[in-house]
Amino acid sequence: MNMSRRHALLTGFGVAASLALPAGASTYRVDDTGTVTSQPVTPMRWRRLAPGRASDNTVEGSVTVALRLHLAPWLNRPARLYMALVPTEGEQMLATWRTQGRLLPGSVRAGGRTLVFEGTVREPVLQENIVLDLRADGRSVERAQALQFFFEIEVSP
Repeated sequence: MNMSRRHALLTGFGVAASLALPAGASTYRVDDTGTVTSQPVTPMRWRRLAPGRASDNTVEGSVTVALRLHLAPWLNRPARLYMALVPTEGEQMLATWRTQGRLLPGSVRAGGRTLVFEGTVREPVLQENIVLDLRADGRSVERAQALQFFFEIEVSP
């Protein structure tokens, strides 16, 4: 995906099957050209109207993402697909998502990755709409941030 479509600017702010891949499995970055977000800027709002010392300081926002993952190189091979979130400055961003069922729902913290698919790749292009719910501690969000996520696939040699 190109950089302008991959980033959702933040303002103000799994379940696995038992498919075993050999220890020598290789990891590759997945081509996600064509993936788009529903909006270029995702406003983050306080969870509570009056945040303070004794209350919740969480800010949250939501964005819909139309995924288009090019999996042709791994067609008919067992694989594990992961969603990764690039580290963000200062705060520990948490992204949680819901899917339409082609991928597993889940969550990932900035700097981590989470399994979203495990099984045999059956299609050259996987398309799925997900809704990302974003949360962070509003006390540590000082400026707009770029949300960058990507996908990795592990396959046996």
